[in-house]
Amino acid sequence: MNRIQGDLRGRMRKVTQSCGRDRASKLIHGALVALLSLGFTLASPALTSLAEPRPEGLHLPLCARSSAGPGDPEELGTFLDGVMDAHLKAHHVPGAVVTVVVDGERFFTKGYGYADLEERTPVDAERTLFRPGSISKLFTWTAVMQLVEEGALSLDTDVNEYLDLAIPDTFPEPVTVNHLVTHTPGFEDVGAGLFFPDEEKLISLEDYVKGYRPARVFPPGEVAAYSNYGTALAGYIVQRVSGMPFEAYVEERIFAPLGMERSTFRQPLPAELAEDMARGYGFSQGGFIAGEFELISGSPAGAMSTPGADMAAFMIAYLQGDAYVSQRILEAATVQEMHAAQYVPDPRTHGFGYGFFRNRMNEPLIVSHEGDTMLFHSGCYLLPEEGDGLFVSYNSAGGSQARVELLESFLDRYYPAPPPESIIPPADFSSRLDAYTGQYHPARHNFTTAEKILLLFQPVTISEGPEGNLTVNLFGTPDQYVEVEPRLLREVRGEDRVVVDFDDQGRVTRAIPASVIPYTLFRAPWYATMTFTLVLLIGGLVLYLFTLAGWAVAFFTTRAHDRDALPPLLARVARWVAAAFVLVTVVFFISFLSIMGNVDPACGVPDVFFGEAQGLSLVTALTYVVAALGAGMVGMSVLAWVQRYWGWFSRVWYTFLTLVAMGWVWLLAYWNLLGPGF
Repeated sequence: MNRIQGDLRGRMRKVTQSCGRDRASKLIHGALVALLSLGFTLASPALTSLAEPRPEGLHLPLCARSSAGPGDPEELGTFLDGVMDAHLKAHHVPGAVVTVVVDGERFFTKGYGYADLEERTPVDAERTLFRPGSISKLFTWTAVMQLVEEGALSLDTDVNEYLDLAIPDTFPEPVTVNHLVTHTPGFEDVGAGLFFPDEEKLISLEDYVKGYRPARVFPPGEVAAYSNYGTALAGYIVQRVSGMPFEAYVEERIFAPLGMERSTFRQPLPAELAEDMARGYGFSQGGFIAGEFELISGSPAGAMSTPGADMAAFMIAYLQGDAYVSQRILEAATVQEMHAAQYVPDPRTHGFGYGFFRNRMNEPLIVSHEGDTMLFHSGCYLLPEEGDGLFVSYNSAGGSQARVELLESFLDRYYPAPPPESIIPPADFSSRLDAYTGQYHPARHNFTTAEKILLLFQPVTISEGPEGNLTVNLFGTPDQYVEVEPRLLREVRGEDRVVVDFDDQGRVTRAIPASVIPYTLFRAPWYATMTFTLVLLIGGLVLYLFTLAGWAVAFFTTRAHDRDALPPLLARVARWVAAAFVLVTVVFFISFLSIMGNVDPACGVPDVFFGEAQGLSLVTALTYVVAALGAGMVGMSVLAWVQRYWGWFSRVWYTFLTLVAMGWVWLLAYWNLLGPGF
């Protein structure tokens, strides 16, 4: 994830650097970034740096400004020109737009590169539309809070009171609007139905929230798990309560007051905007591949299109600038409430606001949100204590890493970090490393469909490191951590922090990256690790191939010399059942990987994520055959002992093969690949 570690800088760097190192990782991580990113106790401390709203006309930010930050637009432009030009080349990005707000006013906006490579159309910061992905959620939460201000919605009310569908009562506690806004409703993650390949297949927001309801897997309010469905559901509540289509509500109540005339949630784009839409690109084998306009059914979660200039107005609104005061979309107290820590699993974390990630980097408080579609990658970073903001959007996959480097460069130049603190771990820390080591899975994952298999490809590992430290490998980037307080790890050479919980045996059960609250990590059981899965699959396959080869040699050798020495018919059938089991299982896995390998050339993710892939129903049928043959092996194994087929060693060996077969069937069932799990 996405978007999972102790501070915003580490989170973005680690997640994005792990993507795309080889073809397999590109498929899996591309799907995760796009599907999963569309980016504990409750508390709500006020932000002491935020004061009362300014009287109209005063040219002052809401807060007392420090001496840091950009002060000269020309100097900032020169700096950004150098950074952006280098990043577009290094990360294979055709075009981008950057907007900077300073002291609550628009300070700098510029387009870079091309909106359309084929037509050589340059990015126009005022007109060219980009897809900010999950930054769209900030507009959804704004709409929710507007209705809360008006008394039409209550944050603490069961969402079923506002819906014409039923959220099941899986747990005694109901899901409330508050849970949706803080990503704590307890829903599993579901990517199916979020993206569609063409307009004819795109479904409405109502059909999406009713047709793709995820299971409730955590009690609400207890576990943070970023939820696209939860945001879409909130948008649907806005639609029902306001009596207006969600897209129309945002246009009338948010875009119009802020002068965001070229922004929209409508899909496909209105004709007057379509010609200015930037094309999104993939990059493969040294060349760019143009993609199509991405259609997102859960529109409140990520369907917005906007130019960089429009985003200045939105940032100013949340920084309490002059333009905001004259066209207010939320009261100042509500803005403070949204920026404040609303979900705090531990007081040593920065907490999570109403829809905003909270963090401190180089000292300033940053409230932010990132956004990713398949082809566009964006970031919106607000510094409320300074009155400043930064928005950037890129039209290629390389933007996922480029935005990280831009934010780091911007902060290092205008808000330099203080000298790092020395870290002295407890004297007995090295003797307790085993309590932390293991694989961890994010709470944000699927539990009930075949999407659960993606967990295998996104583990977080903690292992014993050098010099008595812990090596925490967050999605491919290892860093050294030590314990600095009970239940708190800190990066040795950085700012990342991880809060942990222990069980009765002193083993870590849960890890929470301190600055990225909507992503909770749980220790994976041994049977759900990649290591165990590969040992069972590959080890079992080698065992079967070795055994089948031995059986074949024995069969033909015996048949050639003494046909009467052949085992009874049922004993031979037992071996044929075992041979058929491994054959069908191998065919299933090859077919499954083949379907997953059918990749959209621009997006770089399997076509199966855009709808049912060709041949998927046949592959599903194969899993029933695998289960039936496995059951047949169980029956044959029992019969072999009852009838005393073969010698005792052969019976033990066949029984062992049967256990391996049952292990394979169990794997299919556990990862929801067996029959209806698809």
